[in-house]
Amino acid sequence: MAITILEAMKLPTLKDFELVAGYRGLDRVIQRASIMDYEYEKSLYGKPIQVFFEQGDFVISSLIYAKDDPSLILESVKGLVSDGASGLAVKNIYYDVLPHEVIQYANEMDFPIFMFDKKGSYYEDIVTEIYDKNKEKNSLNVQEAKIGILLKEYMEKSSVKNMAKDFNIYFKENMFSICLKPKKYIDENSLSNIINTLNRALDVSHTAYRYHGCIFIIYTYEKKYRDKKSIEFTKLVELMIYSLFLNLKDYYVGISNFHKYIDELNFALKESMYAMRVASINEENIKYYYEIGVYKLLMPYYSDIYMANFYGDTVGKITQYDQKYNTELLQTCIEYIKSGGNIKGTAKLINLHENTVRYRINKVKEILDITNSEFEFYEELSLGIKLYMIYQNI
Repeated sequence: MAITILEAMKLPTLKDFELVAGYRGLDRVIQRASIMDYEYEKSLYGKPIQVFFEQGDFVISSLIYAKDDPSLILESVKGLVSDGASGLAVKNIYYDVLPHEVIQYANEMDFPIFMFDKKGSYYEDIVTEIYDKNKEKNSLNVQEAKIGILLKEYMEKSSVKNMAKDFNIYFKENMFSICLKPKKYIDENSLSNIINTLNRALDVSHTAYRYHGCIFIIYTYEKKYRDKKSIEFTKLVELMIYSLFLNLKDYYVGISNFHKYIDELNFALKESMYAMRVASINEENIKYYYEIGVYKLLMPYYSDIYMANFYGDTVGKITQYDQKYNTELLQTCIEYIKSGGNIKGTAKLINLHENTVRYRINKVKEILDITNSEFEFYEELSLGIKLYMIYQNI
């Protein structure tokens, strides 16, 4: 996948470009940057139609071919649109302002046109930077696809180990993973820049990757930390995450167990992602995988048909009742589970009288048809609410 014009506008060589037309076409994809000199020179008109540029070309020109005849500019822009070019950047050597009809046509066709100063960027710098950015993005996309395979597909240990070495030949045998999710949206280009900065700062045996708006950091070591809950391992994790340049308060952070073999990379990635999701659900900053309790079971199988059926038989019934009678049983149940099944604690959380909370919980017992076992009721309701929280945060 190539970069869009909007992404290219953030590159150093293009950041001072002035958009003069076609602002609705900034999502066009740039496959490469090309230079236009005399392709549309007047002497070529009347000859058979030719395709000078390729689909997705971002064309750079001084319009030298039209320096004495402004009418040639419109014809060339029409030609670029016909060729499937993504946009045009004009260096203001011969023209500071483009003819009105050119601007009008480009706006009608959503064809972006930029002007840039003759004292600014060089053609070759623009071409090179767009090429490098496309290469980087393609590399990140390939890595992201591989991360997806490790997270979603069943793989033999030998295959996991081979893929780990494809990621980084310097990976050591012992490892753990950290997954970070920004609390606020970060665009793909900015996230890629964060990944690149991280990788420049990390030791050669550690690597950061992008995956669907999140950041995975894989740390590998020679030394083994046998106890996942040991003070030694906790100190190691704290040292690693607090050495990052990131403001961790802006992220939900999940940390996997420590694994003694690199062929368990897929498990480490999943564990850190599950822990991150629970941190997001609980609105906590950092969560270790070993702390997430029953979510260890629910996270891998939340999309299973049996999970969906269970959810429908619990939360689904409560939701239907709320919709039918305009009640707030579900929200009461959420706070009830958060407070560990404590009526008094729930009443404080939602600022209601204890009797009101008790009435609502008894109504839920009737809806779920579990009135003779407090343990069974709390167990089923707790699992249903946790599934609800997962579905709300995935």
